[in-house]
Amino acid sequence: MSSRPKQSNIKTFTRLIGYISKYWELKAILILILFTTASTAISPAIVGNIIDMIRAVAEGNTIEASEGVGEIAYQMLIPFADWLSLVREMDPGKATLFVFSFALIVLSILEGVFSYMQRYLLTIISQRAGFDMRDDMYNSLLEQSFSFYDQQRTGQLMARATGDINMLGRFFNMAFRMAISNILVLITVIYSMTSLSPELTLIAMVTIPFLLFTTSSFSKRVRPMWKEVREQNGVLTSVLQENLSGLRVVRGFSREEYEEEKFGAEVKKFFDINVTMARVRAFFMPMASLISSVGIVIIIWYGGKQVITGALTLGTVLAFYFYMNRLMGPVRMLGFMTSMFVRAQAAAERVFEIIDAEIDVHDKDDAQEFMTVEGHLVFEDVWFSYDGQNMVLTEIELDVKPGQTIAILGATGSGKSSIINLIPRFYDVSKGSIKLDGLDIRDITIKNLRSHIGIVRQDPYIFSTTLRENIAYGVESTSTKGIEEAAKQAKIHEFIASLPEGYDTKVGERGVTLSGGQKQRVAIARALLKNPKILVLDDSTSSVDTQTEYEIQQALDQLLENRTTFVITQRLSSIKKADYIIVLEDGAIAEEGSHEHLMALDGIYRKLYDTQITGARGGDL
Repeated sequence: MSSRPKQSNIKTFTRLIGYISKYWELKAILILILFTTASTAISPAIVGNIIDMIRAVAEGNTIEASEGVGEIAYQMLIPFADWLSLVREMDPGKATLFVFSFALIVLSILEGVFSYMQRYLLTIISQRAGFDMRDDMYNSLLEQSFSFYDQQRTGQLMARATGDINMLGRFFNMAFRMAISNILVLITVIYSMTSLSPELTLIAMVTIPFLLFTTSSFSKRVRPMWKEVREQNGVLTSVLQENLSGLRVVRGFSREEYEEEKFGAEVKKFFDINVTMARVRAFFMPMASLISSVGIVIIIWYGGKQVITGALTLGTVLAFYFYMNRLMGPVRMLGFMTSMFVRAQAAAERVFEIIDAEIDVHDKDDAQEFMTVEGHLVFEDVWFSYDGQNMVLTEIELDVKPGQTIAILGATGSGKSSIINLIPRFYDVSKGSIKLDGLDIRDITIKNLRSHIGIVRQDPYIFSTTLRENIAYGVESTSTKGIEEAAKQAKIHEFIASLPEGYDTKVGERGVTLSGGQKQRVAIARALLKNPKILVLDDSTSSVDTQTEYEIQQALDQLLENRTTFVITQRLSSIKKADYIIVLEDGAIAEEGSHEHLMALDGIYRKLYDTQITGARGGDL
């Protein structure tokens, strides 16, 4: 897959944040986080104030303001205590204790409200961001060239569009909020601790480097594992998708046991990766808790000594204890956040790899559009390779006049499908050019070019919707009469009319409720309704019986008038009326001309024709 250079981690996350930064709710969330952080910083100080108040009242001393954040809380709340003492004629100490205790309740309620609003608003913008990413990825997939899908597995693409984007949704909803909140908590808590006792803060910080080192080691070990998990999840999805799509083949060849073993082997790889990662996480979490506990013990031991000597109050040490708990929470969460960021990075790289994939076949800046097309197609020394090395077409020279029917014959792998894939620019020529009405098709917008081309494949795709919608697919405005007329010309109208719901009958996935011949006739009706100037029939009657082929051919004889038509078929009896026939061999034109001319050459075409006619006669006997 052709893609742009891999982005750095910072650029990847900056781009991720871009998906949510455009929404106003993010600003509201940041404000709410600030309020929640302020509440987190002030609550332990209030608890410390309460403890010191109780001790002061019990000892009959005057209540004094604490230091640092505790003093801020004291100055904010003491006016309310004085007012309550005055109005209710309460004891000043009891009034102060009541106000400070009630403040804790109010702060808890506010924290709960702010947390609820954060989660609710983040859910909204994370869903919007997920929608935008899916939309960008889906648009990229629709615009990609066929060469892109030659290198991709459908299951891998589905895993990226579902699992990886869901992972990024969880990142937006959880890790983003936690990262901002915890950073602010770290700053405010350290400031609060320093304002209470710089010496005790410095001693308490001794454990932080060890915790950061442990977190860093965890991040380095788990990052490649998460990438493996996402990749292996894509492999599982691919295997499952392929087996479900090919279920009839699996059962037809009694390969259920083999496919179970193959799927089991991939599940085992997925299991092993997750177990290894779980072992790493299981080691990190207890280690982080142990280091955090050591920090708490240091505070209790050293702070207790300070209380005994009178250097600190009991309330200050208790506030320090709560601050340390709140500090260790974000530090311990570094492991979880690191894990979330690593998973988000792995998922984002896989998603952006699809979104940023370069489109091999694209419009030029000065590409033109045709209002009307005559259908004059000229191949000038056309060479083509799928991989850029091995040529599958060489020196193709064709001059197809408007309204002519060109039949393309050749053995499997001779390059028949490659030629018709170049006409609508599913691929671009490697050398030479293809001109439509004198203009290189690379100078025409892709959408405009394809609007003049109708294609019926050997294995047509039928959508799991109604027959009416399948026939009208790609035609912006049409009538019921037009749909029915196209169905009649494709010899499928009588079958559809016989169904209980007629044209509103829904077919199964990929048209599973239709026979091969019925699917091809629906596809032919779809192409006929489009009424293109250029028609491509890629072995489009291969799945119908001889009588149905004859009926369809009768309709096509009239419809091919004034259309440039390319026909690939294995039934030579149906192309005798073609204006021109080319026979491909190893990607080059081995023979070309009318039916009579090729018969007279007594070459490849004559042998193929005689073989089929002889086989048909033998079959009749």
